[in-house]
Amino acid sequence: MTNTVEPPVASVGLRWTGNYMMDMAVAGLLAFAGKREPQNIDGRDLHTFQRWAETHYFAPELTSWISVVFTSNFLNPSFSQGKKLEVLRGTLTSYQRPGLLDVPCAFFPEQPAQQRVARDLLPMLMGRGPMNFYPDGQPGLPLSGLAITALQGLSMAAPLVSGRALLIDADDPEVLKQIVSSWQGELTRRAEMSLDKGERLDIWASPRTRLIEVIRKIIGERIAVNRDVGTFGSVTLYHLSNSGQGPDVRLYTLQQPALSFLGAAQRRYGTTWTALTRTALHSADKGKDERYGTRNDLDEALFGLPAGAHTFVRRFFRPPFRYAAFPPELPKPKKGKGVKVPAEQNSEGLNLADVWGLTELFLQEVVGMDRDRIEAIRELGTRLGDRIAHENDKPLFRALYEVRGAGPLRHLLLRATLDKAKQDANREGEKPPLLITDEAYLKVFMEADETARADFTLARDLLKMRVLQVLHEQDFFKKNKDDPELQETALDAGGDEE
Repeated sequence: MTNTVEPPVASVGLRWTGNYMMDMAVAGLLAFAGKREPQNIDGRDLHTFQRWAETHYFAPELTSWISVVFTSNFLNPSFSQGKKLEVLRGTLTSYQRPGLLDVPCAFFPEQPAQQRVARDLLPMLMGRGPMNFYPDGQPGLPLSGLAITALQGLSMAAPLVSGRALLIDADDPEVLKQIVSSWQGELTRRAEMSLDKGERLDIWASPRTRLIEVIRKIIGERIAVNRDVGTFGSVTLYHLSNSGQGPDVRLYTLQQPALSFLGAAQRRYGTTWTALTRTALHSADKGKDERYGTRNDLDEALFGLPAGAHTFVRRFFRPPFRYAAFPPELPKPKKGKGVKVPAEQNSEGLNLADVWGLTELFLQEVVGMDRDRIEAIRELGTRLGDRIAHENDKPLFRALYEVRGAGPLRHLLLRATLDKAKQDANREGEKPPLLITDEAYLKVFMEADETARADFTLARDLLKMRVLQVLHEQDFFKKNKDDPELQETALDAGGDEE
């Protein structure tokens, strides 16, 4: 069957709908047409997309994608090539035919529906037979011809990642357009290569990493033109499969605090932040795309914020301080083989002052910690570090490094404060301030009713990080690198995990 209807020159009536699936499809058509707003898409743009799809939908790369997203009938192996093309063309030109049902389209209610569709044309619905969960017991969702055609734009927007489609719901349509535009060039390239080779390419993997890396790119572009990077809103990732072998969807939401931190970290500490994120990068396994098959643990963990804030601090901000104090021993190379340093131990190029600045920024943006409390932690850590370095007090350092509970920490700080006060009492002139005051201790570690704060362990870890930074800057560890007491502490460097 040959389509002889001329495509309309005027706008076909696309717009943002607030539905993540349709809006991502619209973003795919926008990027393909090189236009900025849905209202600018006309019939010629859809006709150009039709011609592209009639060729590339039969590439192994896209037939695999279609089997996961649409389960479309044109893939029926019993169909001839001509029959497959006829069925596909019917879907791609649905926008040219009128809607004759007496119900409105679910996405564009200003248009009458053309047919009630099932999961072969709209992912995550049921099949054509079941009547459950539909109004009036009528199976299928009513869609206009425009909606049916527009949904095919997902093929230009939603990459197949780890065997599922990656769809995005962004509060800001501009962010959605930028994400889709960043992916589309690679998607079209893969379709071309697959068509030429007649086979699938190495797969994309790690959907959360793929989203964060493109958000980093968007932030970088905004910073380059001095544009505000804190206006993203939230972003939700839908990792779904519509396959009949096991339809499923997993949702991951990137909350506004995490996005605000991500933008501020890149703007204020770009070099150190980039170096820190690279320590969490894993290369692609065999069978995965070398560029888009990597996984970054830090990027993945951003989706657990703010609930997982303390774990985030322990996994990504604390290690540089510990490894600056106690550099790990590199594994000895085997004959004919190189040495691979674990990513989390690779702190090369990390500036501890910047890492502490990133930590403070994280506490403000994600944890919501009071600024006065952050300053109190920093000041206490500085005084303790100065005290240990000035007196070369290795027993105090070891005791502080190993302490865990609120009671033992309070006792340790009180003893250190009394020891310093006795020394200062014998000195002439103006007496220096106490190591820690009751007010500072209460602000950092205690609630108003003098019970330990719920985040006591976070405050304790932050204090230790600051002390390590001060000692590192004063070469305390270099001066004592051969000291057996410090070597024993180094062996226990992982002993404060809880």
